[in-house]
Amino acid sequence: MRSRMNRTSGLRRALVAIAAVLAVLAWLVAVATWTASARVTSPTGFAAVAVETIQSPPGAEAVTGALVDRGTQAAAARGFDLTPAARQQLSIQVRSTIEGAQFPELMGPALAEARTAYEAAPDGPITIDFAPLLPLVEQKLRAVDPGLGTAIPTDLDLTVTVPRQDVPGAASAIAGASSMLRWLPLWLLLGALGMGAVAIWASGDKARTLRWLGIASVAIALVPIGMRLGIPPAVASFLDSGTPAEVGSTAADAVLANWWIAVIVCVGMGVGLLALSGVAARVPRQRRPPVVLGR
Repeated sequence: MRSRMNRTSGLRRALVAIAAVLAVLAWLVAVATWTASARVTSPTGFAAVAVETIQSPPGAEAVTGALVDRGTQAAAARGFDLTPAARQQLSIQVRSTIEGAQFPELMGPALAEARTAYEAAPDGPITIDFAPLLPLVEQKLRAVDPGLGTAIPTDLDLTVTVPRQDVPGAASAIAGASSMLRWLPLWLLLGALGMGAVAIWASGDKARTLRWLGIASVAIALVPIGMRLGIPPAVASFLDSGTPAEVGSTAADAVLANWWIAVIVCVGMGVGLLALSGVAARVPRQRRPPVVLGR
């Protein structure tokens, strides 16, 4: 009979150990995937990637050329034929505005509208209206030549359309990967809760099991911190230096936007489990009365 009791006790301990390990592993993977599941097309993510792309040398050159062509055509329609020197000055002022520190703030509403349109038709082109830059460009042009400042109409259409195939490949790949991870953390969380509940229920020492799970959750808080510090530079190292690496790093930053929330959740879960372990330790364990043969 003692052998049978020992065997039962051993199986129970094995069940507790397996369930606890599975719970920790599921929680670890859930935290890691949730940390990396924010969308590049979230408001902050889309704006960050768009600004990085537009302000990069190739992006600034392409957008500057498009806007200068539009401005030159509008000026010609009003009877202002810009000389090569004037066109060059216009190009310089447009590019300095695009590369300036005010650009992200000026373009905030326009980028939000572009993101909304992109969300509605993700397979189509991305259209961005650069009209918010016009007052600053005019101000700079008047400082150079008052007549040049009046050559550009205030109602000039400055929308630029970027074909879908011209969207940086790194940003598209990271966006696709984050979309695939969108629902996985939920199922892993449910698995972690289920396995944790089994481990606590089957444990003969619930306080120790709760304490072990709590310490594991606090330790897992290091995972999102490590991901935030390590993944963006790792992504950049796999891409060509310059614009691709910068855009890839920015996209990775956008995907990892929830890392600090994951840290708080892990620490909060761990502290909660440790508090429960303290409560469980104060509850006296019920022992079964010994079985006396012959009664």
